[in-house]
Amino acid sequence: MNFYIVLIFLITYLLCSINPAIEICKRKTGEDIRKLGSGNAGTANAMRVLGKPLGTLVILLDIGKVYLSYYIIAWITRLFGYTTDMTTFKTVLILAAIIGHCFPIYYKFKGGKGVVVGMTLMIILEPKTVLICVIAALIIMAITRTVAKGTIAGTVLYFIMSLVMGCDHIVAVTIATAIVIFKHRASIQRILARQEHQF
Repeated sequence: MNFYIVLIFLITYLLCSINPAIEICKRKTGEDIRKLGSGNAGTANAMRVLGKPLGTLVILLDIGKVYLSYYIIAWITRLFGYTTDMTTFKTVLILAAIIGHCFPIYYKFKGGKGVVVGMTLMIILEPKTVLICVIAALIIMAITRTVAKGTIAGTVLYFIMSLVMGCDHIVAVTIATAIVIFKHRASIQRILARQEHQF
C-alpha cells in the first residue's frame, strides 16, 4: 500500500511539474517567462507575454497534464488489481498535482499559481461544486475587472463549500487552498494596496 501511494504521488508530481508556459516561452522567445510580465509561470502571464493563441495552448496543456495523470494512475490501479479507498486516491491526486505545478522539480521549484490545475482537479472530482465556484469567480472578475480577485474568491469558495459539505478529502483541499493562496501573496498585497492589474 505504501509503495502504491508513493508511486502514484511521484507519477502525478512529475507529470504536473512540467510547465507549458515555461517551455513554450523558452522555445518562442528564448526567455524565461518567470522573468517577463508579472513573473508568473501561469496562464494569465502567458496570455500577456505569448498572446492569446499560445496562452490558450498553455491552458489546454495544463488541463491535459492533470487528466493524463489521473488516467495513468487509474490505469495502474486496474493493472495491478490494487484497490484503495477514494479518499486516499483523491488526496494523493490533489496534493501531487498542486505541489508539482506550484513547486516543480524541473524548474528549481518555481512554478505557477495552481489555479488551472486546481480547477481541473475540481472538475474531475467535484464537477457540480466547480460550476458554482467558476460562476462566482467569473462574476467577481467581471465586476472588479481583476483576474486575481476572481480566482482567489473561487478558490476560497471551493474550500468553504468542501468544509460545509464535509468532503472526505478536506485535508488535501485545505493544503491545496493554502498553497494557491500562498502563491497569490503578491497579488493579495497589490489588491490590499489597490494596485492590482485590471483587464
